[in-house]
Amino acid sequence: MKSEFRIQKIKILHIIRNSKFVILNSIFFSILVVISSCSNPYKKLSKQDYSHSQIKNIPYALPYSEKTIIYKTDIRFYKNDISGLLIIKKTDESVYRIALTTQFGLKIFDFELNQGNLNVKYCVEYLNKKIILNTFEMDFNLLLMQMNFESLTAYDNKMESQRVWQLKSGKLNYNYIQNINSDKIENIRFKKRNSEKISLGLHSYKGDIPENISLQHHNIKLEMNLKLIQ
Repeated sequence: MKSEFRIQKIKILHIIRNSKFVILNSIFFSILVVISSCSNPYKKLSKQDYSHSQIKNIPYALPYSEKTIIYKTDIRFYKNDISGLLIIKKTDESVYRIALTTQFGLKIFDFELNQGNLNVKYCVEYLNKKIILNTFEMDFNLLLMQMNFESLTAYDNKMESQRVWQLKSGKLNYNYIQNINSDKIENIRFKKRNSEKISLGLHSYKGDIPENISLQHHNIKLEMNLKLIQ
């Protein structure tokens, strides 16, 4: 009886070890598949490379508009809810004045975005923190297409009726996704090391300007919703 019990026990242990081996291999294979698919999701699409100067080929009017643009804005940052009017004014080539005021005209912040660098003219104390200002700098660079980049490539996804304009700098990817049928940029994605950090949805264009913009961070609790006033 003891001999049979030992044999049975050995068989069970063998089965368990084999099962663990199979599970570990399955997990490892799944990870490899995910990594390979995320490394370049546009790898199989037809592409065309552009020079830095051809960035204006991207059909997104917000970086090029000479008009003063005003959005009714709601910002949710962790437990803080901020509402006001966001005013964007292009003052020079690659220079923007960006201010947020309350409905009563009280200033919340006043920034100058100069070639991708955020200069603080004024900011209320509870927002005047380096980590928050760096976040705003990234958001407005993405919104106004002012980030520094090393290469510009367009990928055509005809099955989705999309053209993806990818600005790349090292491990940073800025993707402006154009609907080929409407010729409008409908989504913007910022990825770092293949992990999506920020996404923007652009909806209901009024002429060349998106009437509604929703911005969301995926690694911190920050959302921004904009509705065009003028």
